[in-house]
Amino acid sequence: MTPEPYRASEDTVLLAKALESIDGSYRLAGEIGCGAGFITEVLASMAEEVVSSDMDIEAARETWSRAKRKGFDWKAHVVCCDRLEAIREGEVFQLTAFNPPYLPDEEKDAATSGGPSGVEVPLSFVESAVRRVARNGLIVLLLSSLSDWLRALEELTIKGFRTSVLCAKSVGLFEDLLVIVVLRSAPRSSAGA
Repeated sequence: MTPEPYRASEDTVLLAKALESIDGSYRLAGEIGCGAGFITEVLASMAEEVVSSDMDIEAARETWSRAKRKGFDWKAHVVCCDRLEAIREGEVFQLTAFNPPYLPDEEKDAATSGGPSGVEVPLSFVESAVRRVARNGLIVLLLSSLSDWLRALEELTIKGFRTSVLCAKSVGLFEDLLVIVVLRSAPRSSAGA
């Protein structure tokens, strides 16, 4: 039996609000792990076109159904694949967003387990996205304070990305949800060097 696609929850709503706070319009936006399509709908309001992926065929179907029901199917493309691996590499997206599995967990629950420290899966999502994001493009993702999120930011900074916490929300006594922005900077010009 196939599990149900991930439904919009507190983390999804936080990511949606964070995305809506970002100024700008984009030619093409992408989402990894589209679940039931809530974030895809937000991205469709920000971009001329949106490409959403999920490795679960039921999630892809549900996202496509949402696009048709909400009237943005004319600008949505839904792909069943792992991360963005079915999309050609290159400077394709100006904005990519995802609410990845982020809980530290050795188990292989695809909906919630982010790996042993909670950042392995999110970092693999970033790795897939960055090979398809334009220079000066944004990657927006959600992490939990229960994960080793500082290590994730450090690894991204070492690789040359600019990172910042866009917003955070406490969800109980011991956990904060953090929306992280990763900027793929344009290379420095060697002119005049």
